[in-house]
Amino acid sequence: MPHEIKIILTVLAVIAAVLFVVWIGLGFAFFFIALGNKKRKDNTVPCKGSLFEKNADNPTLKRGYKWFDTTYKQEVIIKNRKGENLHGVEFRNPSNSNVWAIVLHGWTNVNREMGTYGVEYYKRGFNVLIPDLRGHNNSEHKYVTMGWMDRLDVVDWINSLVKENPKVKIILHGPSMGGATTMMTTGEELPDNVMLAVEDCGFTNVKEIFEDRCRRKYHLPPKIVMPPAALVCRIMNGFFWGKASAVEQVKKSKTPTLFIHGDKDDFVRISNLDPVYEACAAEKEKYIVHGAEHALSAIWFPEEYWAVVDSFLEKHLYSKMVN
Repeated sequence: MPHEIKIILTVLAVIAAVLFVVWIGLGFAFFFIALGNKKRKDNTVPCKGSLFEKNADNPTLKRGYKWFDTTYKQEVIIKNRKGENLHGVEFRNPSNSNVWAIVLHGWTNVNREMGTYGVEYYKRGFNVLIPDLRGHNNSEHKYVTMGWMDRLDVVDWINSLVKENPKVKIILHGPSMGGATTMMTTGEELPDNVMLAVEDCGFTNVKEIFEDRCRRKYHLPPKIVMPPAALVCRIMNGFFWGKASAVEQVKKSKTPTLFIHGDKDDFVRISNLDPVYEACAAEKEKYIVHGAEHALSAIWFPEEYWAVVDSFLEKHLYSKMVN
């Protein structure tokens, strides 16, 4: 082989190797930006630029914080099916109710920021459990799984409550990633104690939501960035994120589910609503909150929001409770 051709092939091989390293590097970078650990040094300080920072003076949000900070609560730890510690905060209502609302937080959020939802269930006489999802707060897991592996942890939380009280009645409720986690959980084999679920602005599947974020926020081509990022997710988290589908999970659901979405949502677009709603095999309702941005329906329009939730509770909880 002529010397010049060897030089050309060597240069091409080096270029290919560099491009491959850059390609894999992009995958690692995107994975750690999206699914890296989201624990905070101070849970009372919201993430910069988050909806909680932007709405810091909102009275509904403030009321939720006050309830969380001043109401008696205790940390609870259980083991999941893999023997790992799951952390959560529980508020046992003085009414001695056997109803528990499991409130599931969103991506980058902490349990305190779910006070907006917790206070409403608490004032209705229910107990409230707010688990720390993977990669957040006191969770021992290193990486976020966007609801996919969390769904199994939520099942373990449910089973823990049922073991403590076989007559317990359970509500699942979550916004954003918490909404997706709620939907993914309903696709598992759940005990009859789970009465209903409320998912608020959840996404169809992890792959699609990150393709959208990759394109719109980071201005990167998903077809180039997503494949190596998916590979990194498989190595670090144990699954390809294309498998993490709320749509496929709700097809197996037997849990009555209320789907809520704001029509001004620019993070998890409202186009995510119909695919999950139509796929859901259980009894279902959907409600669009006009004027609400991402995960702000309950914060901006609390009276409207909880009137819809109360109507769903009447149909699928109160009417089935024995006085």
